[in-house]
Amino acid sequence: MLGRINNAMFLHFSEIGLKSMQAFLFDFDGTLVDSAPDLTRALDFALARAGLPGVGLELGTKMVGQGAGKLVAQALCHVTQDKDITMEDPFCHLLLSVFLEEYEAVCTETSKLYPGAIEVITTLKDQGKQIGLVTNKPRRFVDLMLPVFNLNNLFDSIVAGDDLLTKKPDPDMVYKALADIDIAPTAACLVGDSRADLGAAQAAGVASILVSFGYAGDLKVHDCGADRVINHLMELVIDDA
Repeated sequence: MLGRINNAMFLHFSEIGLKSMQAFLFDFDGTLVDSAPDLTRALDFALARAGLPGVGLELGTKMVGQGAGKLVAQALCHVTQDKDITMEDPFCHLLLSVFLEEYEAVCTETSKLYPGAIEVITTLKDQGKQIGLVTNKPRRFVDLMLPVFNLNNLFDSIVAGDDLLTKKPDPDMVYKALADIDIAPTAACLVGDSRADLGAAQAAGVASILVSFGYAGDLKVHDCGADRVINHLMELVIDDA
């Protein structure tokens, strides 16, 4: 079933022009694909190889959304109780390489599309909208996973986490996607689930839409200043009269 639409949020979003949106940019993890089980399993495998305890699905899910390096750094901070560990730490770099190796082996084992993922993209494309993928996930996994989920031919632009020097919440990934499809920020929106997505959208000057079912961590999605919060992806296309 479709989630119940918050009327106040729908009216707010209508004011910025749902029908006038020419481009919809989507995040991947936590927005189109529920990938946390495979991500956290690979993370725990990597931690175990380093002789460290795992973080588990619940806590690991809260760490997802800001790129693989940040995920590993946060996990190390938690399991070692050393809050000063950063992505620049040599051990973090080593563990990151182990995590990526483990994740490549399991990245499509239990991950699954959220309801409406393909339907919303195909419907928007049928309406003449440009569709982009803007994800902090490294390119190697994007290229590996898209065909498995039948998403590989649906995007007009794909910008992955290691394509540029910066990641979301920096706006450069959004700018790159918009340049690829030749759409102005005022005619585009970014659909995501996390603080990184909200920050990137606001910094780039595109409308921000957050899903309520993703990996928001400690972000209170209904009170964070997003232009709209949706409970189901198909809310992007229903009642478009």
